[in-house]
Amino acid sequence: MERKTTSLKIDPEIWKQAKKKAIDEDLDLSEYIENLIKKDLKR
Repeated sequence: MERKTTSLKIDPEIWKQAKKKAIDEDLDLSEYIENLIKKDLKR
Protein backbone atom coordinates (compact mmCIF):
# COMPACT_ATOMS: atom_id res chain seq x y z
CA MET A 1 0.00 0.00 0.00
CA GLU A 2 1.26 3.45 -0.88
CA ARG A 3 1.77 5.84 2.05
CA LYS A 4 1.44 9.63 2.11
CA THR A 5 3.99 11.57 4.14
CA THR A 6 2.46 14.50 6.00
CA SER A 7 3.04 16.73 8.98
CA LEU A 8 0.64 17.48 11.80
CA LYS A 9 0.52 20.10 14.51
CA ILE A 10 -0.54 18.31 17.69
CA ASP A 11 -0.42 19.20 21.36
CA PRO A 12 2.85 17.69 22.67
CA GLU A 13 1.13 15.99 25.62
CA ILE A 14 -1.42 14.30 23.33
CA TRP A 15 1.43 13.21 21.03
CA LYS A 16 3.28 11.69 23.99
CA GLN A 17 0.18 9.79 25.13
CA ALA A 18 -0.48 8.55 21.58
CA LYS A 19 3.09 7.28 21.27
CA LYS A 20 2.71 5.34 24.54
CA LYS A 21 -0.62 3.88 23.42
CA ALA A 22 0.87 2.83 20.07
CA ILE A 23 3.72 1.07 21.87
CA ASP A 24 1.22 -0.69 24.15
CA GLU A 25 -0.64 -1.93 21.06
CA ASP A 26 2.63 -3.00 19.36
CA LEU A 27 2.14 -0.50 16.50
CA ASP A 28 4.21 2.31 15.17
CA LEU A 29 2.60 5.72 15.61
CA SER A 30 1.64 5.99 11.94
CA GLU A 31 -0.25 2.70 12.07
CA TYR A 32 -1.98 3.74 15.28
CA ILE A 33 -3.15 7.06 13.85
CA GLU A 34 -4.21 5.44 10.58
CA ASN A 35 -6.30 2.90 12.51
CA LEU A 36 -8.00 5.70 14.45
CA ILE A 37 -8.85 7.54 11.23
CA LYS A 38 -10.22 4.37 9.62
CA LYS A 39 -12.44 3.67 12.65
CA ASP A 40 -13.78 7.22 12.58
CA LEU A 41 -14.49 7.11 8.84
CA LYS A 42 -16.55 3.91 9.25
CA ARG A 43 -19.05 5.71 11.50
